[in-house]
Amino acid sequence: MTKIGFILHYLKLNRLSYSLAVLFIFLVNWLQVQIPLYIQRAIDLIDDPTEAGHGQLTHYVTVVVLMATAMIVVRILSRVYAFNPGRITEAAVKNKLLYQLNRLPHSFHQGFASGQLISVMNNDMHGVRLFFGVGVLQFFNVFFALSLTPVWMWQISPALTLYSVIPILFGFVIFRIGFKRMKDLHREHLSRLQSLSKHLMNLLSGIDLLKNSNMSDWAQQEVGRLNQQLLECRIKMARIQTFIIPVLEYTNNLMKILILGLGGYLLLQQQLSLGEITAFLSYSVMLAFPLTQLGRIATVYQRGMVSISRVQEILNAEIPKTEFNRLSPPQLELAQQASLSVRHLTFCYPGSDEPVLKDISFDIPAGKKVGILGGVGSGKTTLVNCLSHHFDIPEGSVYWGDIDIATISRNDIRRFMRTVTQDPYLFSNSIENNIRFGQNHVEITDADIDQVLELSQFAEDVSRFQKGKQTVVGEKGVMLSGGQKQRLSMARALLTPTNLLILDNVLSAVDYETERKILKHIFRRLGQQSILLVSHRVSALEYMDEIIVLDQGRIIAQGSHQQLLETNSYYQKTWRLQQNSKEASLA
Repeated sequence: MTKIGFILHYLKLNRLSYSLAVLFIFLVNWLQVQIPLYIQRAIDLIDDPTEAGHGQLTHYVTVVVLMATAMIVVRILSRVYAFNPGRITEAAVKNKLLYQLNRLPHSFHQGFASGQLISVMNNDMHGVRLFFGVGVLQFFNVFFALSLTPVWMWQISPALTLYSVIPILFGFVIFRIGFKRMKDLHREHLSRLQSLSKHLMNLLSGIDLLKNSNMSDWAQQEVGRLNQQLLECRIKMARIQTFIIPVLEYTNNLMKILILGLGGYLLLQQQLSLGEITAFLSYSVMLAFPLTQLGRIATVYQRGMVSISRVQEILNAEIPKTEFNRLSPPQLELAQQASLSVRHLTFCYPGSDEPVLKDISFDIPAGKKVGILGGVGSGKTTLVNCLSHHFDIPEGSVYWGDIDIATISRNDIRRFMRTVTQDPYLFSNSIENNIRFGQNHVEITDADIDQVLELSQFAEDVSRFQKGKQTVVGEKGVMLSGGQKQRLSMARALLTPTNLLILDNVLSAVDYETERKILKHIFRRLGQQSILLVSHRVSALEYMDEIIVLDQGRIIAQGSHQQLLETNSYYQKTWRLQQNSKEASLA
């Protein structure tokens, strides 16, 4: 969708509110230009001593009071109907952004840092809200004021009106110059906000490393440098605003001087009455207000257009067509009885011709427990991401039954596979709510929570917490140790059954004995469910039905624990080294 298409779409979405807002804004401005006419007539009747003149004066004053009261009511309504679409649009775009972000591939999120996304959802969405709310109100206020006011001024004195236009033209020239410069500065301002937000997120994520490595001074300098760049950009914007707004106000004062000078001369020549001069001055004030608002309108407009561009970077990102290929109910029912099959999977990262995985083939029948062993850089996590379809994989390489997972929605894949990663993500909420996360559509009892805590060997730790399951774990589980985070993540994965559970090095932070207990309980609990366990520990894999050994992206051996000990030197060496390490740790 183009930028113009985006704007028109949300204008159309709120067309009723905007229509009423424009109507009420017009009525406000119409009442506003009518009031000086009655003030003019009232002033011209002040010197009339007759009873008829007094009655007419009272009538005009009453009309002015009624019109002013009506204008207050209509102005309130105009703001209600003008501001509401801004809020409605903000909510609609945020929902659309969330929908889009949930369906965009892993490759998109690799190119967009969390800080940048947060900046878009906050700073840029604020600009969008102002554009569709305050921006529309100010635009039509200025439009109707500049359209109606000169007409009534012309009716009083064409000559005086023409003289009043001279400072207005000067103000427009100044405004045009500043408007162009502000556009570039707004783009730079939001870009620097994103950079600062991104950098702060990175620093906060690694706050422990910064403290332990004594890098606080460096972090402060980096934040200070980015803050200084942002400050300099804002100062440039402030300089333009502090130049344009006073110039426009001085333009208004110059217009008043011309009106008083020429108007006074026309009054002495008896070509204008005192009431007409008073009305003309009132109109000049009305004309001056939109002139002073031009600077603010420019700010709202430019910020809104830049914000829309940044929002569209996400909204216009292409969602893979496979996300719309949902399985039918009969296909879903058949898939519940299927299993995973990998056929000659070769995978390269985008922008690289070097394969990370090379000709990988294996099967995981229903109820089978398969382990994957490999060193650092062997391709274990890449394989897990391919099986989970986090990466775009070649068609015809990974199947769930007869279904090629490269051709169906990731949402359907998650129905049959559940992946627990080596870096668990926990929310700043209670232990119980972290376990229940994503299970709102399933009835979960306290007994179910207690059971998975026992299975993951986390129940004893929870019992020692003062608030038990209601203990808040902090941002990303900061209140827990590495092993506790992994066990809590494991408990969440075990809460509801799945056809295939993929465990990617999820027990790397727990000791050997705890690891053995957890795996023993998991195997007993899962029964006929399939398991793919990725680990660098041979001790975690010895209970698997089959073990796959990866090295430099290739399968170099397959078999049971005993078979590999007898036939594969890499497996034998790894086993001996880890046994020695285990014995040393127990000594």
